[in-house]
Amino acid sequence: MKLGKMEGTPEEIRDFFQNNGLNIEDYLEKPDTPISRIWFVISAILIVASIVLLTLVQPTLKAIRTFLFVSGCGGGLWLAVIIQIRFKSTWAAGFIAVGTILLMLVAIGAITPIELLENIKSLKN
Repeated sequence: MKLGKMEGTPEEIRDFFQNNGLNIEDYLEKPDTPISRIWFVISAILIVASIVLLTLVQPTLKAIRTFLFVSGCGGGLWLAVIIQIRFKSTWAAGFIAVGTILLMLVAIGAITPIELLENIKSLKN
């Protein structure tokens, strides 16, 4: 077993720490507790429910549509933060955040899907 620059059996390493009056816990990092899958599910449900309800709610109900838009964007941000914490992937978190905002803009009717695709194509060129 190797612990940093020390090498030996687990008993030898434990004895070394005990003989020198050291606490081995001070030198070891505790692994992060994994984020429960329920947090991913809740944020995804919030996003999907917001998108579905935005397409069903009449455009005259501005307050409800605004609330659903903000809720969906909040769910996307929540999901992006969870992905960043769990997987430490800035690219994935950024993709989720931007993708959710774009989907919410299409769902609320601020842009059409065709305009969205044209803008994405223009970014590639």
